Amino acid sequence: MICAVYRSRKRPNTYLFLAKKDDFSVIPDELLKIFGKPELTMVLPEDKLGKIAGVSKEKLLQELTTNRYWLWIKQEEDNLLVQHLASLSREDVHE
Repeated sequence: MICAVYRSRKRPNTYLFLAKKDDFSVIPDELLKIFGKPELTMVLPEDKLGKIAGVSKEKLLQELTTNRYWLWIKQEEDNLLVQHLASLSREDVHE
């Protein structure tokens, strides 16, 4: 199986995975309106699907087989600079 990955131009960190490239007929109309015009990001072979953070390869394959698409909203990563500055502030309070 090959999986096409599209990013949303409207919603940051939001991606659609499709079992068939450019087959948007499987996406509910409301979801497509919210997602906006999909922009092809990459095409992944099945052996690379396990590299997606936060979901197992088996879960992703199950979704693609059952629904023919999967919506992924990538969680924001903590800003390490903000964390570092906060820790410095806490250290100043303890001195």
